[in-house]
Amino acid sequence: MLNLIIYLNNQIDAKILIKNLLAQKLIANASIDVNNEIYRLEGDDLVASKIIVVTAQTKSMLFSQIEKYIAATYGDDIPIYSMPIMQANHSFDHLIRSTTLVV
Repeated sequence: MLNLIIYLNNQIDAKILIKNLLAQKLIANASIDVNNEIYRLEGDDLVASKIIVVTAQTKSMLFSQIEKYIAATYGDDIPIYSMPIMQANHSFDHLIRSTTLVV
């Protein structure tokens, strides 16, 4: 199991992305963080920008399918990464296992 993190610009409707991923049983659960501030250095300048961060929980084996779907639908320049879920209680484990594709 993993936490999937997707960084979206403000032109992409995060709710539609989540709805489609849920409908395809690629994710079990998701949240949206609007106006998340990120910071980067460009030369010596600190540059801030606002993005939408989608966090979703799914099975590890579905990462490639999710990545392909997002690339095909929105382009391959959307940052996506994951972090393993090392432990979860029975309720959360059951949610992920019972609502996503069987792999």
